[in-house]
Amino acid sequence: MISKQPHVVIVTARCRVTRQLFGLRFEEVQAGRWVADWAFVLNETVSRREGYDRTTITGQFGLDAAYPGCPYCGATSLVKCGCGKVSCWDQQDRTVTCPWCGDRGEIRGTIESLDAGGDR
Repeated sequence: MISKQPHVVIVTARCRVTRQLFGLRFEEVQAGRWVADWAFVLNETVSRREGYDRTTITGQFGLDAAYPGCPYCGATSLVKCGCGKVSCWDQQDRTVTCPWCGDRGEIRGTIESLDAGGDR
């Protein structure tokens, strides 16, 4: 019997507090339904080499109950800026500043796509 490998990708994010880079592991649990179940410190050189922004995934996005939160500040949610980049979010502040581009905006809508790369 052949076991099916899970469809897993890595999304690059930044901590909104420290501006440090981290990776998010998303698994496609159903067609078009992605769940983040892990977050880890990520080196920028490794991120570029691995191409963690070369693919775009679309669908519905959620967080697994076991998702540990941002490895730097512990925030347990995510936000995507108009610049297309992802950062952690504490679910308290309704207006946030993007740690990637510096734009400031109000939280609204849902995430429908993310830039990602394969997880080997």
